[in-house]
Amino acid sequence: MGEGWGGGAPTMNVLHYIRSACVVIGCFALAAIVVLPASQIVLRELGAPFIGMEELARYFMIVVTFVGIPLVNYEGGHIRMDEIHRFIPISASAVLRVIIAIVSGAAFGVVVVAIYRSVVITMGSSTPTLGIPFWLFNAPAVLGLALGAIEFFLQAWRVARGQDDAAAPRIV
Repeated sequence: MGEGWGGGAPTMNVLHYIRSACVVIGCFALAAIVVLPASQIVLRELGAPFIGMEELARYFMIVVTFVGIPLVNYEGGHIRMDEIHRFIPISASAVLRVIIAIVSGAAFGVVVVAIYRSVVITMGSSTPTLGIPFWLFNAPAVLGLALGAIEFFLQAWRVARGQDDAAAPRIV
């Protein structure tokens, strides 16, 4: 958004560091998604494949997906129906955007609770090949969706205050 990732207030500074961590973790996960299958191909050709490489690559795909959610929400890059906003008054569009952001944040919160409950139920279980604990396998989803919910609520706050740069396009 226009004011950068920080903002000055202590809460905004914390969010800046969390967003930066998501970028770093996402970049590492993307690199792993490329390196792991490529190294598996080389290892297979050498006759020494690494058992579980696909499971590990799948884990990093999960990581990159869920650490990207809060960043997409923050940047306003999520899918939305701009056509609706083009044909209604600006004030109604702002109210609708606030409602959508709040409902989306609440939906993310419900999913976070559901995944967390699933993790608690399956505590002690692990993946079959590498033995990655299920809580670790699901941690990116819980964290990413929770941060995504926070970003939706912050977006609702920004829209309500008229400070959201990702406003819906208008018909001229």
